[in-house]
Amino acid sequence: MQTFDVIVIGSGPGGYKAALSAAQRGVKVALIERSLPGGTCLNQGCIPKKTLLHLASLIEDMQHLQGRGLVGQVKGDFRAAMRHKEDVVVGIRNNFPVWLRRLGVKIIHGSGRFVAPYQIEVESDNPLVAQDQAHHHHQHLTAPKIIIATGSTPRTLPECPSDGKIVMTSREFMFDLMERPESMLFIGGGTVGVELAYFMHQYDTHVRVVEKSNRLLPYARIPDHAGATLERKFKRINLDYRVNTTVTHCDTSSGRALVSFSDGSQASFDKVLVAVGRSPVVDGLALDKAGVAMNDAGFILTSEYLETNVPGIYAIGDVKPGPMTANAALHDAKIAAANVVEGNQYTFNYFKVPMVIHSAVEIAAVGLTEDQAEAAGFEAETARTSFGGSGKARAYHDTEGFVEVVHDAETGQLLGGCVVGPEAGEQIQMMTAACQSDRGLWFFKELSYSHPSWAEEFETAIEPCTSALSKSKNEIFRPGIYAAHE
Repeated sequence: MQTFDVIVIGSGPGGYKAALSAAQRGVKVALIERSLPGGTCLNQGCIPKKTLLHLASLIEDMQHLQGRGLVGQVKGDFRAAMRHKEDVVVGIRNNFPVWLRRLGVKIIHGSGRFVAPYQIEVESDNPLVAQDQAHHHHQHLTAPKIIIATGSTPRTLPECPSDGKIVMTSREFMFDLMERPESMLFIGGGTVGVELAYFMHQYDTHVRVVEKSNRLLPYARIPDHAGATLERKFKRINLDYRVNTTVTHCDTSSGRALVSFSDGSQASFDKVLVAVGRSPVVDGLALDKAGVAMNDAGFILTSEYLETNVPGIYAIGDVKPGPMTANAALHDAKIAAANVVEGNQYTFNYFKVPMVIHSAVEIAAVGLTEDQAEAAGFEAETARTSFGGSGKARAYHDTEGFVEVVHDAETGQLLGGCVVGPEAGEQIQMMTAACQSDRGLWFFKELSYSHPSWAEEFETAIEPCTSALSKSKNEIFRPGIYAAHE
């Protein structure tokens, strides 16, 4: 029996960050991983997607700048793009254990399962790991604190069952797709659907996206007008999308996918990607042996401290209810690692976590939308400016998009915001910092900016509001909604 202070099951962004954060606090940590280090994010999610989408965006940028100082057509090489993506992933994955071991984290390869509340059995059938190649190798670990970070897996669709070849999920797309299909259907207009559809469109695949709701990106944290910007861009670049549409049947017997839709139409595609959400990975954990409670959907239930019903056992990331993003998992990891070492002091708040989508336009949001702020009882007001007036946007010949800042009209309290346009995922960090600053809305007013820059548009957006508030007789409450107070 090997004894540790903390055991982490799963090495995705949540598990990896939790192990590092706990080790940095001086405790003895074991990290268990049954598959590829880095989990979904590194191997089939964030990192490979961002790599491919960067290439797709460069193709578009080069096309827009034809005759503006650049000449010559740029075309995508699909096979080379997929090889480049794999090189990036492998390079990071190879360094993964090095970073962990430098902090003394013990990496254990195999499938971990509970045999008691604070005891884990790890089984590996890898002959390089097994001491006796004729038998499975078993290790037994114990720790008073355990963090479950086993992530999620793509959901399937009964009307269009996956075979991994013609009908696939994001997993098969990233691991197995090396030949560019002539046509491809994306079922689901959420993050995965709109991101990978844009990539394939830029590589000259005829693409269609279908979404069952009345808009693309049907998330409460993404304002309607932000999703509408993406829809307009899709129309302009002739990327076919259909809302209020579902798939009713899919026949792959011909070697292609003959798909029937809810509007009564049919179409044939070389490939289909099902992107209708994800399900938690709990199979094989033997949670019943530890007494850990789950809901009907299979998610592990936790308290506000991310602790399960069993004291000392925590769950983070996609395996628990909440946003199923790497950003949320990293947020959870820091909370859980602090709580397992220092005692339950910190609680999660996903409104502090940016949400980012990189497609034909990049979209990022943090905090409350105007609708959410009004529902919470604020006198919500949105300050907005378009990139059409931005010097940097004009220099880059990329003026589509906007910055908006949500605040309380009576007090000036900063509530959140959204960025649509170039490098939105980087720009949103400014909004995140401001939401947690004691200066709140005045955070943007008091900074000195470089010019031209994307960031200076935050000041442009809020300047009329801070000016009006300063002249009013209202009591001005300056700290942002998530500012920390002792």
